[in-house]
Parts: sequence; structure tokens; C-alpha cells
Amino acid sequence: MFEPRGIFAPVATTFNDLGNIDLQKYKENTVKFSKTGLAGLVILGSNGEFVMLDMGEKVSLVETARKALPSSMRVIAGTGCESVRDTIELTRRCADVGANAALVITPHFFKKDMNSQTLENFFIAIADASPIPIMLYNMPGNAGVNIPHL
Repeated sequence: MFEPRGIFAPVATTFNDLGNIDLQKYKENTVKFSKTGLAGLVILGSNGEFVMLDMGEKVSLVETARKALPSSMRVIAGTGCESVRDTIELTRRCADVGANAALVITPHFFKKDMNSQTLENFFIAIADASPIPIMLYNMPGNAGVNIPHL
């Protein structure tokens, strides 16, 4: 069972000169993090270039990190998408490659419609379908949506 104890560092995504993900550099960075005493890493958080990547790239980053880390270190994967369907799919795929928990940001394209009931329904649907624990990611500065007290 996942327990969110300790320090989890966010990991930036590495790119090569052509703008493609550099998985070798990413793995090297992940291995360096594994020697620091951290409890785990946050992959695909707001500094992980989440919005610039397709679903396959996102999953490959989580898989690369998981394989590079000792089993004692936990992986939290950012999986929040605009739709419930895509968020569930990405969460399941990240769980399949070893993520211990998912970090789900608020959907924000339709900001004006993101009231407390809509957000509650969004997060509950994802949690009910997820094979791993869900962490709500409140980032109003970037998403423009603030999670109310649910």
C-alpha cells in the first residue's frame, strides 16, 4: 500500500536537440535521484512538461523511472487530463508500468464549469476506476481552477 511519507522530488523531462525525449539522460537523472535518500519521485508533474507529451511518451517516462529506481522508492505519476476517460486510461497505464500513485490535476479547459460538484464527480469517477491511489493536485496558478472543499 502506498503511504505518502517522506520527500518526493519532481523530475524534469529531458529532451535532445531535436525536441524528442532523451530517455537515456532521463534514466541517468533518475538513477542520481535514487541515491539521495528521497522517498520517491513525482513524474509528469508541472515541471515534467506533461502538456507537451503524448500518452505513450508519458507512460515511457514513468516506466523508465520505475525501472531505474529501487523498489523501496515510490513513483507518483501525474495523470490528470481534461477528460475522465483519458485520465483513467493514463492512470491505468502508469499503474501497469509501476506507478504507486497518481497525481491528478483539475481539468481546466472549461474553467467556468468546474464547480464543486463537477470536480467531485470527476475525481470520484477516476478514483473508482483507478488501480492505484489518487492524489488531488490543486494548482490554481497554472490550471486556473481552485479545488473547493469537497
